[in-house]
Amino acid sequence: MSTCPLGPGEQSSQIVKEYDARWPYQVFKSSHFTPPVFAITATGEPLAPGLLFITPGNQSPTPSAKDVAPLIMTDTGQLVFNGPTSNTTNFQYALYKGIDIIIFWSGISAAGANSGHGYGNITFLDASYTEVVTVCPQLGLVTPDNTKYPCEADFHEAYITNRNTIVVSAYNTTPTDLTSVGGPKDGWIFDSLFFEIEPESGDILFRWSALEYIAINDTKQPLAAAGRDQSQPFDCFHINSVVNFGYEWLVNLRNTWSTYMLMAEGDVIWRIQGDTGGDFGPLPDDARFRWQHHAKSHSITSTSISISWFNNYDGINPTTGLEIQLPIFPDRATPVSILKSLSDSSDPIYTAFEGSTQILSNGNTLMGYGSVPVMKEYGPLSPNGSDIRFTARFGADNLVHSYRAFKHEWHATPTTSPSLVVEKTGPCGSGYVSWNGATEATAWAVYEGPNEGMLGFVGKIGYKGFETKFGVAENCVQVVAVVEGKMGARSNVACVKGRGNVAAGLL
Repeated sequence: MSTCPLGPGEQSSQIVKEYDARWPYQVFKSSHFTPPVFAITATGEPLAPGLLFITPGNQSPTPSAKDVAPLIMTDTGQLVFNGPTSNTTNFQYALYKGIDIIIFWSGISAAGANSGHGYGNITFLDASYTEVVTVCPQLGLVTPDNTKYPCEADFHEAYITNRNTIVVSAYNTTPTDLTSVGGPKDGWIFDSLFFEIEPESGDILFRWSALEYIAINDTKQPLAAAGRDQSQPFDCFHINSVVNFGYEWLVNLRNTWSTYMLMAEGDVIWRIQGDTGGDFGPLPDDARFRWQHHAKSHSITSTSISISWFNNYDGINPTTGLEIQLPIFPDRATPVSILKSLSDSSDPIYTAFEGSTQILSNGNTLMGYGSVPVMKEYGPLSPNGSDIRFTARFGADNLVHSYRAFKHEWHATPTTSPSLVVEKTGPCGSGYVSWNGATEATAWAVYEGPNEGMLGFVGKIGYKGFETKFGVAENCVQVVAVVEGKMGARSNVACVKGRGNVAAGLL
């Protein structure tokens, strides 16, 4: 019997805690990825099935997020998929032309007077992580300093409709009369736009402009010194979410504290305003919202609609996850029904910007706190937030953020090969194997031999998360992923040369 047993396989990662502002991160032997360590609090009560989708990024010049990329992770903090290193948002699952895909925006977040807006593209990947299409909208936008960008989708919204189109937000520097808000007649604003686009051709199917339908003096944003010239536009609307239901639209404008239901052609049917109620009359205290994000429609019938929001910090009260039921046609005499107003009284969070509220398949609610790098999952029978089942922090306040956070069921088998590294450890060796993005592998079949040309099957080990560690008896090793009971992708061959020098794996 070998004195170097294969073993059952074990989960392998190390935590790095640097002596600066960097949040703790994981490192692996078989991969260069460095995902964050989750600081997790969980009650053990059932969570919704699925994986967590986040896009950690740095909020300040002081780096704190080690891995700036779209990440899929488990709710135990294990990495599943690490996307390309880039500034990303809106990483999520979608159904496109009948196939399961994931999408993410990547590009440039503007700075200076243009801060809070972005210019980039949206990548579609299928369940093998093969690119389906990359949407690079060219919208003819004007920027404060006349900079031209190759792709002009803003980072706030990227939404796949049920008609296989994509909706993106955009901001256009536009001259307009600002006398209604105490500004100059020949002033300048960021007009909030959204476009419906056919992904593969890039054809623009629909365009909507807030300036054409919304009064500038509906804004709650102080004018201050903005709006006097093109270089300092006034951000009076600030679009941050758009969804369709049928041929109507639900559009959220953060800086008017309002969400609008639009006809297919763009005319406003009604608006709900977070302080006054807008077309619905006064709101109960628990239903009020300000500076809100991520308005989503749910449970639409011929008589009612429910809408969820990420209700940002109003300067006094903590951030909440809000869901309200409204009559489908405005009626000031019918009070709205508060379905959820979620916050954690033991851990109040005050999120000034960004954020998402997602109602999950089992009735739980996931809140991603945007500029505060925290996620919380609330139970289904917790209208006031008393049932907090899961909290995960992945960065330091004011240093790390993730614009939104989602939880999706996702099943994927990459076309890439698993990555294997072998190291000498005492009289034996250790193998480390990972397969970025794999969700369906259940085991590894291990082949060993004295050299690359003489490998034989020695056994199977369990699939133990992103990277699996196992014992090695021979000089050279190769592993094969077991997927749905069948042999799948093969790794590189890795050898311990001279029984002490490591042959590098494919990183």
